[in-house]
Parts: sequence; structure tokens; C-alpha cells
Amino acid sequence: MKNPDYWQDSVNYLTKTDKSLGSIINQYKDYSISSRGEAYETLVRSIVGQQISIQAASSVWNKIVALVKTIEPNKVLLTSRENLKLCGLSKQKIQYIYNISEHFIAKNITNNSYWEGRNYPDIYDELITIKGIGSWTAEMFGMFHLLEKDIFPLKDVGVIRAMNQLYNDGKKLDIDKIIEISDTWRPYRSVACWFLWRSIDSEEVLY
Repeated sequence: MKNPDYWQDSVNYLTKTDKSLGSIINQYKDYSISSRGEAYETLVRSIVGQQISIQAASSVWNKIVALVKTIEPNKVLLTSRENLKLCGLSKQKIQYIYNISEHFIAKNITNNSYWEGRNYPDIYDELITIKGIGSWTAEMFGMFHLLEKDIFPLKDVGVIRAMNQLYNDGKKLDIDKIIEISDTWRPYRSVACWFLWRSIDSEEVLY
């Protein structure tokens, strides 16, 4: 894996700024992050991973790959709802994945050049027009495909759970406190979240 060009600067900054987070960063010195390079796959994986554990999402995803073989919009649309449901997807998630597939075909998105040279807010605004993609899924795309360095997914249960453990002995933090802590990580909030996820899951988060 090849880390983003801001990686070392972000690690140095976060370690210096937040001693608690720094202890996690030091624990996972060999941790790295990179994009899969497949925008469509990242979005579909994000839908699969909504509101379920990393392990459960991985199991569902492996079944989808075994069924569809090559994860492409046309092939997914040709796969029946019944067979996708057998992989562990809900009716709602299947429709969301179909919606994403139709968007990629309608926009003729065939490679990553479609996203290049555009700012993240513009991409975010486009993505949330697709029914089934809300703020969390658009944020996962920004973090794991675009490798944006300063996204904080406030609705992510894993990040919140990790913060509760790290800053409040496992007890629930107030939302204002969560925001206050995360603001100290700017402009590297994505990096902080990657390490927080790593601290609570044996399997790395990668959409």
C-alpha cells in the first residue's frame, strides 16, 4: 500500500496534538491506507457496510463477488434481486446498489478520470442525489476512494465507539464533546478516524 503524500505530516501532527490518539498511532506504526482505485466498488461496499459490523459486511461482500464475479454496474444490474438477497442484502440495500449502478451507466463513468480535478464538496453533492447515498456513504467515498484528509463522519458508530473508549472510559460522550475533540484534529480528521477504526477492529476498515 502507498500512503497519501500527507501521511507522515498528519501522523506527526496528530501525535503531537493529541496524546491519547498518539498512543494509538504509536501502537499501529505500520498501519497504512490507500485507495482501492475503484469508485463503483467503494460505493457498493459502503452500501453493504451500512449499519453492520466489518466482519458481517466482509461476509456479505464475498458472497456478492462469488455471485457476480466482476463488480461492474452492468453485471450487477443483470443480477436478480432474489440472488442478491441470498447474499445477505436487504431489499432496500439492493435497490440502493441498483441506483448507484444506474447512475454510473447514465453518467458513463468508466474510470477514475470522472472524479479527478473536482473538489470534494462538488462530488459529495452529486453523490447524495443518488437515492440510498446519504452523508455517511458520501463520506466513506471521500475517505476511502478520494483519500480526502479532513473528513469526520459524525454518524459512524465505530468512530464514536472508539472515541468513547479512548476519551471517556467507554461511557457515551456528548455530541458537543465529540465535535470539540475532533476539531483538534483538523486538518487531518480522516487520518484520526482511520486510526480509531484500527484500534477497535481486528480487521482493517477499507471500502
